[in-house]
Amino acid sequence: MRWIAFIILTFLCVLIQMTVGGLLRFRGFGIGSIGPDLLAIVAVFVAMYARSRVDAMLAAWVLGLAIDLTAAGGPGGGTALGPMAIAYALAADGIFRVRGAFFRERVLAQAVLAFGFCIAAHTAWVTIQSLISYRHVTWSAYGEMLLQALALSAYTAVLMPLGHMALICGQRLLMAAAPGRSRRV
Repeated sequence: MRWIAFIILTFLCVLIQMTVGGLLRFRGFGIGSIGPDLLAIVAVFVAMYARSRVDAMLAAWVLGLAIDLTAAGGPGGGTALGPMAIAYALAADGIFRVRGAFFRERVLAQAVLAFGFCIAAHTAWVTIQSLISYRHVTWSAYGEMLLQALALSAYTAVLMPLGHMALICGQRLLMAAAPGRSRRV
């Protein structure tokens, strides 16, 4: 992993998600605002192509921490720092472990991996945040948040192939060469 390039990419993705990401949001459907998780696209890409499991988990943890730091408020108004970082790291570990069973270049495989990643990470986040503010969250509100996480996961899965194409162009800047391969200058 080339960490300086990765940190710059993380900053740019947070910036895009916080500004332009508002244009990508859908409102309505009875479950609130639904937008894609652009940082999840980066996390899935890194988990699919990282040299080591530690690189994939650490990169996903950084991305999750960026989301935790920019979260405006969870259920009940309070947001804990760390649940999304841990959820992202564990979901990236899952992607890293199963990536050999998928053809990374296939659009359907990319979408399925992104959907699974988002479901795992966002369900964990919603559950932890709801447990933290259990006095303010009803079961129906919890169910609505889970439906919103499901819709967000589907939306992110649809956009994953586009993100994959964009990230594959900059893969040499982001990822270190595989061990045993000589690098051309």
